[in-house]
Amino acid sequence: MTNRDRVPTGITGMDELISSGFSDRSVNVVSGPAGSGKSLMSMHYIYNGAAKYGDTGIYLTLEENRENIVKAMTSYGMDIERLEDEKKFYLLDMSAIRRKCSEDMEEDMVGFQALQKLLENLLNYSGAKRLAVDSLTAIGLYYNEASGILRRELFRFGAFLKEKNVTSLLITESLENGELTRYGIEQFVGDSFITMGLEEMKGELRRTITVRKMRFTKHDTAKHPLLITPQGMQISPEAKVF
Repeated sequence: MTNRDRVPTGITGMDELISSGFSDRSVNVVSGPAGSGKSLMSMHYIYNGAAKYGDTGIYLTLEENRENIVKAMTSYGMDIERLEDEKKFYLLDMSAIRRKCSEDMEEDMVGFQALQKLLENLLNYSGAKRLAVDSLTAIGLYYNEASGILRRELFRFGAFLKEKNVTSLLITESLENGELTRYGIEQFVGDSFITMGLEEMKGELRRTITVRKMRFTKHDTAKHPLLITPQGMQISPEAKVF
């Protein structure tokens, strides 16, 4: 079981950057471009919680379908079907609902209020200690950003998660113009904000990770190299990228 002051990710090299893990019951936002590894990070976080630390977890996907998630996790040696049988891992696939809904229906089905009601029931039923939402970008598409509704609903959702006995990882995307998050507000919801990069260095694309903010925690602030190996994600806490 985990020390409930800290919730370790179990990712090689990651917990060394954040004082052994996320703060218990915190909301943590991870942002990066396509291909940077942010979804894999959330998969590791939920799987490792169940497999290594005895924490039941929920992985909520709004973009990739169940088949692709299972295929990806299995390729890195994560036996999620066994954990599902043991009721330690819940894979909630909302992508199929999004594809079947009209635009008018979609916010009612997968907007923040709908997801909050769904999670309220599932968290109570499962006793889950960990949650990953992949991604905020998919939810935010159905709100009028200019109206302020997205900001209001996102902050309400964050407050809801903080009231629950769950440590959350929320995924969003960064933009090519240098904006760190898709909507410019996600980083303010989180108790921590982690950015992942995909940068060209010496003719090759290199993945990086930086802990930009983490409340209640002494944390590393340097940019570090990140590798994706046959065993999954690995971070080099002793190495820095300049």
